[in-house]
This record gives sequence, C-alpha cells and structure tokens, in this order.
Amino acid sequence: MNLKVLGVIAGIVLAVVMLWPSGSSQKVKILYEEAEQLLSEGKYEDAITKYNEALDESKKWGVNTEVIDKDFDSLAKYKIAFCYAKLGDTTGDLTYYDKALKYIKEVYAKAIVPKHKEAVTFLWGHVLFKMERYEEAEPKFRELIANFPNSTNVENAWYSVGVLNYQLERYEEARKAFRVIVDEFPNSKFRDDAQYRIAQSYMKEKNWEMAYQEFDKITPEMFPKQRQLIPEARYKSAYCLMMLNRDDEALSRYAQFVTDYPESRYITAAYFDMGTIYTRQKDYESALQNYQLALESTDDPRLKAEIQYNIGENYFDQEDYESALAAYQKVIQDYPNSSFVQPSKFKIGECYMKMKDWKNAVQAYQVVLKDYPGSEYEPYST
Repeated sequence: MNLKVLGVIAGIVLAVVMLWPSGSSQKVKILYEEAEQLLSEGKYEDAITKYNEALDESKKWGVNTEVIDKDFDSLAKYKIAFCYAKLGDTTGDLTYYDKALKYIKEVYAKAIVPKHKEAVTFLWGHVLFKMERYEEAEPKFRELIANFPNSTNVENAWYSVGVLNYQLERYEEARKAFRVIVDEFPNSKFRDDAQYRIAQSYMKEKNWEMAYQEFDKITPEMFPKQRQLIPEARYKSAYCLMMLNRDDEALSRYAQFVTDYPESRYITAAYFDMGTIYTRQKDYESALQNYQLALESTDDPRLKAEIQYNIGENYFDQEDYESALAAYQKVIQDYPNSSFVQPSKFKIGECYMKMKDWKNAVQAYQVVLKDYPGSEYEPYST
C-alpha cells in the first residue's frame, strides 16, 4: 500500500472522528444529578426521563462515565427500575412493576459492581413481593441474605420472607424469619410486628399454649415503639387461656384488661368472653352481668344480636325458660336481619316445650319449618 492510499485512509478516519457526535462527561454528571434530585422529590416519571438522557449522553464518543461510577450503565438502569418500582408502590398500577422487572433483569445479568448486584437483587425480590408472586420473591430475598450478609437490606429481606410465608400460611417458615428479626435486630422497625405475627401464627394454628406465651412477650418494656399492640396482645393472651380451659387465669386477665384498656376495640369481646366462661362455670349472675356490659359497649347490631342470643342461652341453661323466651324474642324483634334469628326461633319452640306449652311449641316449630325448610333444625321441629 503506497503513501498516497494511506493518506486517503487517514483522512477518511479523521473526518469520521471529527464528524462523530462527541459527548460530555460533565453533561452526563449533571443529568444524573438532576435525576437524583427528582428521585428524592418523588418525581419518578421526570427522574426516569433524566436518567435516560444521561444514558444517551453516556454512549457518545469521548465520554468517560467512570468519574460517576465504574458501571454507570448498570447504575442508571437500576435507578430507572427503582423509579418504576416506586411508581408501582405509590399508584398500585402493576404495569409499572412489569417495566421495573425489564430493567432489573438486564442489570442483574450485566452488573459488574457488587453494590449494584446487591441492590438489584433486593429490588427484584421487592417487586415480585409487591406483585404477590411470593414463590418467586422468596429465592431473591434469600439470595441477598446469603450473598450480601452485610447489606443494609438484610433486615428488610428477612421480614419480607416472614411476611410472604405468613401470607402463604407456611407458618413455621414465617416464624423462623420473624425470629431472626426479633433476636438479631433489636432496633428494627419490623421487630414489633414480627413478634406479633409469631404469636398470631400460633393462634391461627389453634396452638393456644404457644400463642399465649408469645403474646405475653409483647410488653411495653420489650416493644416500646408499638404500644398500640399491647392491648390486643393482652386480650389475645386471655383468649388463648380461655380456649385452653384455664378459666380462672383467663378471668383474671380479662378483668385486668377491662380495667386497663376500657377504650380498647376488644372491650366488647372481653366482656363477652367473661360471660361465656361464667356460663361454663354455672355462675349465671356474673355471666349475665358481663353479657350486659358487652351489650352496652358496642353499637354493632351483629355483635349485639350474638350477645342477646347468648343471654337467652344463659337463661335456658339455668332452666329459666320464661327469661330465655324473652331474650330470644328480643333477638328477633331488635335484630331481624341477624343470623341469630333462625336459632332464636327454634329455641323459642324449645322453651315452650320445656314449659309444657304444647300449643305454642307446635306453632313455634311450624314457623321454623315454614321459614327455613331443609335447615339443620328441621329434624328437631317435626
């Protein structure tokens, strides 16, 4: 090749270089910082636009993005994914999560900086969790825990593993994760809820013994940040003891509960449960007192109907059939749409039978047969 040809080639190369659009590292930095500011302000759509502009500029000739980050492409795309995830979180629109996943998978495959891999792994789990794709989310959270044990997201990952297993009713796995939060992260914002869910999971399994012990751990001293959980925990401890037939212990706890938390949303339930225990113990007067207190503590017609029906059951159990009759009739009159109307109509017939008022008993049973053909009470009403 002669010098003349080489000169022509060199000229062409120089022209291409001169005409090739060059970029600015400083401009990339400015665009990225503007995107970061928009992200901090919660302007996620605008931030995405700026991150994309920074990416476009970064691909131009002559730009050195290592002054921003060793793997700027992965960083910017992670930020875009993060913005889409935040848009999904704030709007509830699942299509944003789909957009986030597209970037997440690309970053995960190409990221060379460990901190980017760490961040995108957690974000992947978070997005799948939000989409309720729990079976797919758990491996991502566990991957983060295993590969990045010092990550600031480990705590959140363990809590998420607990919650997703709780939602899937895999309670033992949920408890393992929640216990990590309780035992290893004493200052965690998730610690109170983790302990509560440990107790609640045992309750869902009807493991009353373990449930009450775990609810008992929720004390103001151990969980000072979530004092609103204390009344519920106190009530549920008593309830578990009632279910274990440890009636005297349960009554003692209920009595303390109604004294300490008279405004609790569980106050009606506490009085009702005490009425139930006293009825079981044949202390009918104390039972009626507590059922009356339960009635006075709620405006919910559904609950009032149930309480009124149990007042009737209380009288029926002590063979005061006239009072029982009046109580059942009150259910029908005051709460005509209640599910307790049907059993009340049947028990009215039973009361008349016990009182040997055959005529009214027959009429009451005929009402049951007419109003509820094929019901569970039909065999007893014929």
